Amino acid sequence: MAELCHDESEFYFAVLENNVIGYLKINTGQAQTENQSLQALEIERIYVLQEFHGRKVGQLLFEKALALAQKKAVSFIWLGVWEKNSRAINFYRKNGFVAFDKHIFQLGDDKQIDIMMKKTIQLQHG
Repeated sequence: MAELCHDESEFYFAVLENNVIGYLKINTGQAQTENQSLQALEIERIYVLQEFHGRKVGQLLFEKALALAQKKAVSFIWLGVWEKNSRAINFYRKNGFVAFDKHIFQLGDDKQIDIMMKKTIQLQHG
């Protein structure tokens, strides 16, 4: 519940015929899961129901995150993606992200590795 109430976390939902089919969670400032920069925006989650994979829902949610990053005038967007999630890694690479670090975390008895990726934001002038 705390993540829903944090002032620097925001949720956006993809809705089709009154049903939520995906969502985006972004964090800025102190809400970021790792202390990257106050001039950064973290995409903590882009989630799309499996039956809507490949239908541009994830792309629309990502584009919302990009627009928010530009509006907030941050320097970069960053995220962590599980090293075995090649579909997500390819999606982020296609959208201009590059790997910059790895994060190891414990999930039960298993060590999991997230690839940390980021994208520099080109500010819109106008």
